[in-house]
Amino acid sequence: MLAVKDKLARGEVASMVMVNYPSAALVEHIGKLGFDAAFIDCEKGSATTEHIENMCRGARAAGICAVVRPWSADAGLISRYLDLGANGIMQAGIESVGEAQALVAAVRYARWSDWQDKLVIGMIESPQAIALLPQLLDVEGIDAWFVGPNDLAHRMGFPGQAAVRAEVRDAVAGAVRTISAAGKVAGTLATPESTPAVVAAGARLLLTRTTELMAIGAQQFHDQVRRAAQTRSNAPESGDKT
Repeated sequence: MLAVKDKLARGEVASMVMVNYPSAALVEHIGKLGFDAAFIDCEKGSATTEHIENMCRGARAAGICAVVRPWSADAGLISRYLDLGANGIMQAGIESVGEAQALVAAVRYARWSDWQDKLVIGMIESPQAIALLPQLLDVEGIDAWFVGPNDLAHRMGFPGQAAVRAEVRDAVAGAVRTISAAGKVAGTLATPESTPAVVAAGARLLLTRTTELMAIGAQQFHDQVRRAAQTRSNAPESGDKT
C-alpha cells in the first residue's frame, strides 16, 4: 500500500503540495521536505507527457505519492497517466454518482493488477455536488473526497473570493464535516491561516502550493533582512562614547 494511503487509513493527517512548475527535481525536493504527496495539475498546469513521467519518477525517488489531475474524465487519459507512473488520480468536478463510479472503474481497468495501491480522489466543487454528498459517499473505491474552495466560490457567485467570503468558508467546512462524519477521508486546500479550522472540521488530506511555500519563506527572509538592517542602523558606530 502507498505510504500516504496507509497514513490516511490510520486516521492521520497527510500533506500534498501542488507542484506549480513542471520539474522532477522540485518533486523530489518536496519529498525531502517531509510532504506525503506531489500534486501534478494537468487540468490547469503546463506539464507535458514527458514532464509528468519525469515528475512521477522524481516522486518515486523521494518515496512519495504522485497524484495527477487530468483535464478531463476520459478513461484513456487516466490510463495514460497511470502508465506514466502516477500513484493517484484526482478527478475534478464530480457531480453525479455515475461520474464517481466511472472514475473508480477507469483506475481499476487501467491498473487491474495493483489498483489497490492507487490513490483515487474525487473533487467536490459546486453546491450541487455538496447537496449530493450523501449519495456520492456511498460509492466504493474513492479513497478521499477533496473540497475545492476556489471553484466552489466561483460557482457560488463569488469568483476569486474563497478566502474572504464567510459563505464559502462555511460551505467548505460543512462539506468536510459531512465527509468526515461518514467515515471517509476529507481533503481541502490549506493555508497557515486556515489549517487549524479545516483540520478541526475533519480534513485529513491538506493541499498547499509550492508558490505559497516560496512566498511564506520569502516573506520571512525579507522580514529578517529588514530587522537586521534596522538593528545595524540603530547600533552606535565604533568608537562612539555617547
